[in-house]
Amino acid sequence: MDRFELCRALRAAGVPSAYYEIPDCPGEHRAADRYFLEERDGEWLVGVHERRRREVFERFADEGRACGWIYDRLTDEGPAPGPD
Repeated sequence: MDRFELCRALRAAGVPSAYYEIPDCPGEHRAADRYFLEERDGEWLVGVHERRRREVFERFADEGRACGWIYDRLTDEGPAPGPD
C-alpha cells in the first residue's frame, strides 16, 4: 500500500481525514492531535502530531509498512466489551 492507497482505504473505512496528515492526501481541517506520515532522508516516519510537536513512533525503510502501521492504528476498534 502506498500513501494514495492509504488515503482511499481510510476514507472507505470511515476514518475522518482530520485524524491524519498524509502527504498529497486531501482533507478538511486537521485536528490538533493527529497521526502523521512523513518521508525524510529515504525513511518513512510515523507518529503523532500533538500540541504543535511531532513525536516519531516508528521509522520504516519502505512506504508500505509505514502506511500499514497508520492504517492499523486508525482502524483498530479496540477490544470487544467484556461481560458486565
